[in-house]
Amino acid sequence: MKILSQKVLASIATAALALGSTTSVLSQTDTEFSTITLNYMTVPIIDIAFVDNLDLLAPPDGTPGPIVDDDTFCVSGMGFTLFSIVFRNPNNPTGGPFELDSSVPGESPIFYEVFFKNDTSPGPGMMVFPDNPVFGNLIQTAMCMDPTMDNAKFDISIPNAEWTGRAAGAPFVGVLEIMVMAE
Repeated sequence: MKILSQKVLASIATAALALGSTTSVLSQTDTEFSTITLNYMTVPIIDIAFVDNLDLLAPPDGTPGPIVDDDTFCVSGMGFTLFSIVFRNPNNPTGGPFELDSSVPGESPIFYEVFFKNDTSPGPGMMVFPDNPVFGNLIQTAMCMDPTMDNAKFDISIPNAEWTGRAAGAPFVGVLEIMVMAE
C-alpha cells in the first residue's frame, strides 16, 4: 500500500508542476492591431446577368403569325439611377439588322424584331433598333444575386413572312448582344 500511495503522491506532484508551468505560459500576452478604412465608391458600377439562350421551334408552314419568345434578365447598378441599353447583332456592321444566319451556304438570313421592357410584366415592350440606345431606364436593384431578381426582359418576334418556307435552310442561328451603360 505504501508503494501505491507514493506513486499517487508523485503523480499529483507531477500534475501540479505541469499546471504551474502551463499557467505561466498562458499568462503571456501578445497584441496585434487592425486598421479599419472606409472608402466611398466614386466609380459607378453596372451589371447585366441571367441572359439566357433562346431555342425556337418553328411551327408547320401555313401556321399563321410570328414566332415569338422572350427572356427575362437582371440589370443592377450603384452610383447612378438611370441606365441606357443597346441591342445589336455583333456579326453585322453598325446599324445592321437583327438576323439569324442559315447553316446552308448561300441561303439568305431570317430577320427578326427586338422589343425591350424595363420590367418583367406580360407583353412586349418598346421596339428597339440595332445600335440605338434606349435611354432613361431606372435601376431597380444594386446587385443581381440570382435569377429570381430578374427585372427586365427582351422579346423577339420573327414575322411569318420571314420563317415560312425556310425549313431547308435550318438551323438558323444568330447572336444578340445586349449592352447596358450608366447614364
